Amino acid sequence: MDNSPDLYTRAWATPIGAGIAGCVGGVILMVAAVVVSGDPAGAVLMGVAGLLLAVLGAYTLRVRPRLAIIDGPVPALMIRTLRGPRTYSREEIERIRLLSIRRVGRRVGQLEIDVLPEGASATPADEPEGLPREDTRLVVFSRWDLGTDLLTVADDLRAAGFVVEE
Repeated sequence: MDNSPDLYTRAWATPIGAGIAGCVGGVILMVAAVVVSGDPAGAVLMGVAGLLLAVLGAYTLRVRPRLAIIDGPVPALMIRTLRGPRTYSREEIERIRLLSIRRVGRRVGQLEIDVLPEGASATPADEPEGLPREDTRLVVFSRWDLGTDLLTVADDLRAAGFVVEE
């Protein structure tokens, strides 16, 4: 399937500015690690932190858009990873859930999408109806991944015809 941006009804990704800031900040930390070479432990820590920050920034720029709704007779979801984009029809999506989890004294949202393995049927013959499947792949998105409020994403998914549990 063609995944050109013209086919997306809605698409979400980490803001470009955050990716660029991560890359620039990583380079600055790596240069600072060379400058403070008089302190070997500090230089190593700064160099590693700079490298990780630059890789995170490059990752956020590489996987754009992270999640998208694709137009068509039957809407589909496109999820992009480092391996490239993968499109899932409604039948290939087991469940979409919006969670609110308490972490370090505050609420953090997550959008979870359970997708069926390639070639699997929506309801296997050996599992009872109503129980969750054990062979699905879980994809988890945070506000950082999608660059916007998760409630907005959930509302857009519902408007496109996907069932989102809360």
